[in-house]
Amino acid sequence: MFKFDFRVDECDKDDNFNDTFYQKDSPSCLYQEETSSLNCHEATEILPSQSILDNIDVYRLQCHTKILKNVCISHLSGGFLLEDIRNASNSDIKKAHEQHSDLVPGVYEGGAKIWECTDDVLNFMAEKYSQDWWTRKRVLDLGCGAGLLGIYAYKQGARVDFQDYNKDVLQEITIPNLLINITEQIPLEEVFENVKFYSGDWSKWTEFCKGSYIYDVILTSETIYNPRNQEKLLRCLKDKLKLNGVVILAAKTHYFGVGGGLHQFEALLNSEKCFDYQIVWTSCEGVSRQILLLT
Repeated sequence: MFKFDFRVDECDKDDNFNDTFYQKDSPSCLYQEETSSLNCHEATEILPSQSILDNIDVYRLQCHTKILKNVCISHLSGGFLLEDIRNASNSDIKKAHEQHSDLVPGVYEGGAKIWECTDDVLNFMAEKYSQDWWTRKRVLDLGCGAGLLGIYAYKQGARVDFQDYNKDVLQEITIPNLLINITEQIPLEEVFENVKFYSGDWSKWTEFCKGSYIYDVILTSETIYNPRNQEKLLRCLKDKLKLNGVVILAAKTHYFGVGGGLHQFEALLNSEKCFDYQIVWTSCEGVSRQILLLT
């Protein structure tokens, strides 16, 4: 079972993605049954703190880089972040670390780790879509975690909103990751005109953003692991996607110890009949993984 210490056994490392956050497995089976006493996180917009803006150069010294076909994506190393997390008394991420758990229902939803399907989607997008395809599209990175999918879209010319359950993930990981991918020649004011960050439960966030943007593209990876949240995710996709838009969704066929998986989600899609979908990529190494396109 994985413990939340950001270490990966040697056999779990990807030579092209040297990352102490990168995890191939399903979330820890310390994920417990949800109870009525758990409250959903309220939705809010997250702004970059001055301390983050002041430390961009420090972050750049503590990062790994993934080289794709047409763009490089950098992200902070887990060990560097862990020290800050340990020192943050009220961090949701710290609560998970103290419980040696990847997931704490209603508190922390795993956004501090880069799960395996993120790499699958990055490689798929790099192969399938040209930079012209992304230009001026409005993109949502839903359940963004480290934000690598949205960062890729931004570097290709899209306007991107990043959404995650936990504000701590956005403040401590997503925003720094975006900033280390911005060249010094681009004014930060220009950057933040084209990106936004939102935290909160999906249903609360959808209501919070009611009447605002809908999206040309929604990117979401490893977000169907909890069967209790699949209907909520589907409603969010339906509410926030343009009629001619596309969802790129990646997940494992089964999440051991948690209960969700692609077969369940496909059954939900077939039942609700609000999307057409096709499987566009499959890997059968280990636990089978797939990428679905929803329209």
